[in-house]
Amino acid sequence: MSINEAMIFAAGFGNRMLPLTKLKPKPLLKILGKSIIEHQIEKLIDLKFKNIVINAHYFPEQILNFSKKFNPIVKVVVEKNILETGGGFLNALKNKLFFNSEKPKVLINGDIFWIDKKYPSIKLLIEKWNKNEMDILLCLKKKKEIFGYKGEGDFDLINPLKNVSKIKKKVDKPENVFTGLQIVKPSLVLKKEEKKFSMREIFFSLIKNGRLYGLTDQNPFYHIGTPDDFSKAKKNLA
Repeated sequence: MSINEAMIFAAGFGNRMLPLTKLKPKPLLKILGKSIIEHQIEKLIDLKFKNIVINAHYFPEQILNFSKKFNPIVKVVVEKNILETGGGFLNALKNKLFFNSEKPKVLINGDIFWIDKKYPSIKLLIEKWNKNEMDILLCLKKKKEIFGYKGEGDFDLINPLKNVSKIKKKVDKPENVFTGLQIVKPSLVLKKEEKKFSMREIFFSLIKNGRLYGLTDQNPFYHIGTPDDFSKAKKNLA
């Protein structure tokens, strides 16, 4: 497979999931008998990924201890100060212990949960990746189809009849939600001067030049933003 490196963002504070995260980071909360991040890592390993980097900040020793069973594929970079998604990715890219190439990477938010019911979502994203046309490819989901989601949505596609399309400029009531799964060219963040920034800043800059694409996924995704969301998701999956 042409893309075989990934980064999982697990360096949040866990504030929204209190009290469940009082003593552990959100990605280590268990669903269907395994932690959220373990489900993600297993999906990547099943696809023969050779290098998976996790960033950690809140209870980092727990992430470090958990990751040992996946040595040497999984590595952990501990952030003394939270750098957000873009800054965290940049920090890992600059350290040759974690990444040693500028090939596209799969990025995953460490608190997202989905089931590969129809196909492996990561594999489909890679198959649809076009390095000549895209700088970022986002995995999107119709907001009405995400279990537990009550937000306003994030993006719309220029051609919603196609499975993969360029993303529109900001609209009032977008139909799609960014799932937290994406493919990114590292060069986008390597040229950034600031240390702390969000990947979303880059999304909106790419819309202008037509280099931000979206793929509408058909697998079940679960919104886990609060303890109540988490409880309802586990009941639905039981």
